[in-house]
Amino acid sequence: MEVRIIKGTKQIGGCITEIKSSKDTKIIIDYGDNLDDKEQIIIPGLTKKDNLKANYDGVIITHSHKDHIGCASLIKKEIPIFLNKEGMEIHNNLCYFNREYDKVLREKDNTIKFFDFEKSFFIKDIKITPFIADHSNYNSAMILIEADGKKILHTGDYRNHGKKGCLFNKVLNKIGEVDLLITEGTTIGSSNRVFKKETDLSKDFQELTKYDQIYVMCSSTNIDRIVNLYKSFSKTHLFIMDMCMNSTTSLLKKIPNSNTFSNVYTFVSPNQKKIEEPYGRYIKHTKKVIYELPFNEKFVVSIKQSMSDYLKDHKENIKNACLIYSMYDGYIKEDWKDPKLRDFKNYLVDELHMDYFPIHTSGHASLEAIKTLDKIVKPKKVIIIHTEKSEKAIAIEQEIFQNRLLDFQDGDIIDLK
Repeated sequence: MEVRIIKGTKQIGGCITEIKSSKDTKIIIDYGDNLDDKEQIIIPGLTKKDNLKANYDGVIITHSHKDHIGCASLIKKEIPIFLNKEGMEIHNNLCYFNREYDKVLREKDNTIKFFDFEKSFFIKDIKITPFIADHSNYNSAMILIEADGKKILHTGDYRNHGKKGCLFNKVLNKIGEVDLLITEGTTIGSSNRVFKKETDLSKDFQELTKYDQIYVMCSSTNIDRIVNLYKSFSKTHLFIMDMCMNSTTSLLKKIPNSNTFSNVYTFVSPNQKKIEEPYGRYIKHTKKVIYELPFNEKFVVSIKQSMSDYLKDHKENIKNACLIYSMYDGYIKEDWKDPKLRDFKNYLVDELHMDYFPIHTSGHASLEAIKTLDKIVKPKKVIIIHTEKSEKAIAIEQEIFQNRLLDFQDGDIIDLK
């Protein structure tokens, strides 16, 4: 097999990996948006934007974060896309809410094929086996690729400190030793800290039950976090979701949502109510919708920037309130490209006088998780993607993997022969 990292050896997000067998079967793993908003690379023979003959036999999507799936709708219809069903539904749901209708995956536009975890399938002579991965995204996958007597593990994004972290070692033992490991290295070099376990965040949340009003900034795709918040506050507070979050959780079984949970509500602010789409698409299928927050009761509510005017108009009703910021802290730092989220957070704290609590844990692998991965699958060669190549990161990578680490650049090819 030949492996080419089309993009990803020096950037986080927007990574693309190409694998080719000796029989010229070619597949792509992940085709997402760049996080720096630069236009994604157009690969000849892959996308509808060229008139070339299809040059790939399949594309595998590891999970539904936009930096892994965001460009999938560009793929030629004759090239099948393999992914998890719930992952695609979550992706499409968010596309509607973000009004990115051109990124919705539809059978009429693309050839969609759903995979199940630990059930192998073939793309011609290449054997593919998806395995469940612990990540801050529902049903993320690691991908085992086998052909020409060789085994490659592409980790996608992963960790071992989330709700599915207990499965991490079990999954890796099932995968076994591999010839090549392609692993994410998002946090390598950024810190040596040990990440909190997802379950340990509950203690931090429960310390805030003294507040009557709890406002939460949290990703609608971080299902583990949403469940954690619900379990932490549902006995003491009304649990209220924004429409986007509720429409996402409604797609999944036994996850809090206002349609099937008696103590969950969906809040739609007047500003959102005016928008025909996407709220018109979901509101008629959503139960227990409220248009005013119950300021005279204790509640927890997920909030979006689009609620800013509503909260400003009800400033006098915001009392004994706190803000939980439960997302990547880079989004609100001064050097982040888009200041809107940072400005919204600062407004809530500085103008509406909410007490501020950043309570979060990374969705990506710690150094401990990477070392465990290496110890179990014992790769002969290693490529690190989804990473920024700082001097510190390079030194840590070399310390862990030593002479097995390949000094790869975008476009480089390794032949596993």
